[in-house]
Amino acid sequence: MSNQQQEEGLKRVVGVSGVFINVINNTIGSGIFLLPAIVAGIMGNASILAYIACGLLFLLVMLCYAEISSQVTCSGGTYAYIEEAFGPFAGFISNTVFWFGVGVFVTAALVNGMADIFSV
Repeated sequence: MSNQQQEEGLKRVVGVSGVFINVINNTIGSGIFLLPAIVAGIMGNASILAYIACGLLFLLVMLCYAEISSQVTCSGGTYAYIEEAFGPFAGFISNTVFWFGVGVFVTAALVNGMADIFSV
């Protein structure tokens, strides 16, 4: 057994394919249950172009995340990035707003949409 200690750190294994799959996941997301009929009703056959445009915009966002994640060496996601740049209070505020947005408001919107879909 070797006495050398290996340096432990974050594994940088997300490549182009991982970013591409993440873009698809963020574009489709949970809105797949609610939005396609609404978008198709408004835009008709051009609705697929709207999804492609949305995917391209998310690709730009994911590339920004890929760039900053290569610079910040600790785990923590968006909190770690904002905390590194602006301090712990800004990181706390951004993380709190994010979790209220995702945890409360998005869940409420999805439940409301599902109630409309499955109402008798």
